[in-house]
Amino acid sequence: MNAASWRGLALTILIAAAAGFAGAWLGISGLHLTGGGSRVSQDSVRQSVDALLAKDFKLTAAQKQQIERIDQDFTRKHNVIWADIFTDNARLASAVATDMSLSTDAKSAISGIQDGVGRLHTESILYVLQVREVLTPEQRKQFDEHIILALMRSPP
Repeated sequence: MNAASWRGLALTILIAAAAGFAGAWLGISGLHLTGGGSRVSQDSVRQSVDALLAKDFKLTAAQKQQIERIDQDFTRKHNVIWADIFTDNARLASAVATDMSLSTDAKSAISGIQDGVGRLHTESILYVLQVREVLTPEQRKQFDEHIILALMRSPP
């Protein structure tokens, strides 16, 4: 390998590492970039449910406390999953840049990203179900109506 090849490889590794660290930081801080470049909270499902509950439900202090614990747990899990997705995305960039093909490493990174997205959806649904359990039977009926309509409009 000549000097130019070594420099290219070193630059690729440096860029992939920087992307991985940036992705991990964004995931941990709970932020990511949308296609338009704006920053969006990772836990928009949580924020939507919280907004719904604040607007349309009269929760007891005990219910609010339970939901706050559920929110915190969900946000922590969500951020860890996003950090994993960003790390896999950096792995994918590095693998493709190394040999410009869909190598075994690239396929593995893609699989990791797909797994992460599936985990995000699963955690979102589990979050909604956990919040639902805190509600009274009457509140659940109203909550279910809102959630079903929201799921019909877009994925979690």
